[in-house]
Formats: sequence, C-alpha cells, structure tokens
Amino acid sequence: MYCTLLLRLVVMNRIDKLRVSKNNANRLTSTLSVCPSFHLLPVLTLSVSLILLLSSPVPHNAFAQTQSQLQQQEQHSPNIKASNIYQTQTIVLGKNIKNLVISIPNEGHEDPAVSEDLRIINQPYIPENAVVNVGTTVTWLNADAGHRHSITIVDNNTKSTVFNSGRFDNFNASKPFAFNNVGAFAYTGPSYDRAVPNYKMNGTITVVNQPLATSFNTTSTVASSGAVRNNNIDTIATLMVPSKLLGKTISDLKNQGFTIDNQYPFTSIRGGGSAAGGDKQQVLLVLTSSGKSLNQVTSALAQVASTLPYK
Repeated sequence: MYCTLLLRLVVMNRIDKLRVSKNNANRLTSTLSVCPSFHLLPVLTLSVSLILLLSSPVPHNAFAQTQSQLQQQEQHSPNIKASNIYQTQTIVLGKNIKNLVISIPNEGHEDPAVSEDLRIINQPYIPENAVVNVGTTVTWLNADAGHRHSITIVDNNTKSTVFNSGRFDNFNASKPFAFNNVGAFAYTGPSYDRAVPNYKMNGTITVVNQPLATSFNTTSTVASSGAVRNNNIDTIATLMVPSKLLGKTISDLKNQGFTIDNQYPFTSIRGGGSAAGGDKQQVLLVLTSSGKSLNQVTSALAQVASTLPYK
C-alpha cells in the first residue's frame, strides 16, 4: 500500500512540473523495485516511460514547422468550387487533372482602374491564378467577344520566357502549354484595346508535386442514350454565362459532352444590363470532361461560348 501511494505521488509530481531527468527516473525505478507487489511492475514501467517522454527536449520550432506544413497542404488541397474561384481568383487542381482550360471572359481586357468599370467579373482570366500538378497542360480560351488576345509565360525563377502563344481570335483557344517542371510562372497578355493601351492582363501558374486527387460534385454523366459516360475526369474548364441563358447554355454544354460540376451566381461588376455585358446577373460554371483531346474540349466549348450575347 505504501509503495503504491509513493509511486502515485512521485509520478504526479514529476508530470506536473515536467522537470524529471533521466537519472531521476532511473533512481525512482531502483527505489520502487523493492516493493513486493508483482502487479505494480507494469504500472511502474508505464509511468517511468511517461516521465522520460515528458522530460525529453522538444525542438522550439517543431510546432511552428508542423503548422506551416499543414497550412501549405491546405493551400494545395484540391479546390475547384466556382465560389472559390470567384472569391479568391484561384483554382487548385489535384493530380488526376491533366488539362486546364482558362477562359478569358468578355470585357476581361478592361482596366479596373478606369473611372467607368466595364468589367463583368472580378478577374481578367478565369481563374486568374492556378495551382496545378506537374505535367498539366494549360490552354486559354478567348471568350472576349470582338477582341484578340495573346499569352506570354515567364518562369519566375529564371526570368525567361518559356511560351508565347501569338495572337488568337475570339472564340478560339491558344496553343497549349505543358508545365513539366515544378516552379512559379507568370502569364500575361496586353489588352489590345486602344482605349486602355497600357493595361496588362496578369495571372500566375504554380506547379507542384500534388499528392491529392481532385474530388467532384458530379462523378458521372448520363448520355441521351441512357449509357453512363466515362467518369475518369481529366479536364477542367470554366465559363461565364448570363443567368437568363443558364438553362439553355447548360443544355448545350451537356450536349457537347461536358458535365456541370458546380456553379456560382454573381452580380456583374458594371451593374447594368447592357447588351455588351448580358444581363446584370451572371453565373460562373466549372465544367469537367473526360476521355477527350484538349482540342476537342476547346472546340466544343468555343462553339457554346459563341452563342452567348456578349458583344
């Protein structure tokens, strides 16, 4: 009884103060080993181990490093929600996505610094920033009615230009570019608008070794024949649509083989319902595709985009 009481007092005292050294723990083991109770030994062993563990030094920055790693993992966790793209201007893809189609929205070339803001959405590209896995191919779809565009990509590490698309017309896609190396890249394009000749449309691509798979709201598509299409999604695309045409546009997209993964309604920045901007209410769509070439995807998407009433 005395041995048990002594053990409890010593252990609790050491745990509370966290000051027990390994030598003190060894002396505690020697002192209590004279107690005749055989059943006390497992308890003693566990208690001494606990004391040694608590008395072991912990690196000062260990918790900070762990927190930083968790934050980085969260930042690079797949996130393709349309609401997130609108609110953060960023998309994060998982390892299973092979292709990304970034759309240039109508009036995306407008400088937000001018007094009369003519933009519809809050970014020159949808998305403006992307985090992709090594090997992902990216192309830009020009959905900016009546305007040409071009894309230049610069490696932020070497400051060298790694890609120049040349000009491509509206409702056409740029040449694709495969990001085969980890790193940070900046892409840009001039507005090609005489009213805002100095405005540059800027975006970023961050390429990582992404260990996580992208999850989707919709995992399969049922064709008109009733057969279930391949749900091994490999391509992500975005499109901005006037809300009054949402039903028809979604139907057209499905007929072209796209699945509408999710959507986010928003109010046009310009706030009006002019013909050039469509109606005041807009919807941002995240589209998925599987088993098609990137050229097939962009051609089908351009066909639908060309029917929208943007001018």
